[in-house]
Amino acid sequence: MFRLRPALGALAAGAALFVVPAHAAAAAGPASEAPTSAPRVLGACAELTDQGPGWAALRNDCGVEISASVQLSSGANPKCVAIPANGTGTVHWKGHGTAEYAYDCLT
Repeated sequence: MFRLRPALGALAAGAALFVVPAHAAAAAGPASEAPTSAPRVLGACAELTDQGPGWAALRNDCGVEISASVQLSSGANPKCVAIPANGTGTVHWKGHGTAEYAYDCLT
């Protein structure tokens, strides 16, 4: 049986990240096969690291440049920003809401 945590308990944990970064390189083949020239990335790369009124700091946990944003508690989604490989970026917005989690934008 699964138990759901109360919503307030999850909010009390602070800026909890609901999308957990999970990335891996493509599976290696037999030694006789040549490796692929570019690794494939599986899962999310963007991670919410900090926030304040109207901004959120994101970290890119992958070795490729990504575009990312956050989901706000108000239901809005600020514009996506480019984040360099293994770098950081900041998303800005006007209005109400706090960042609930970061996500990779599809381009």
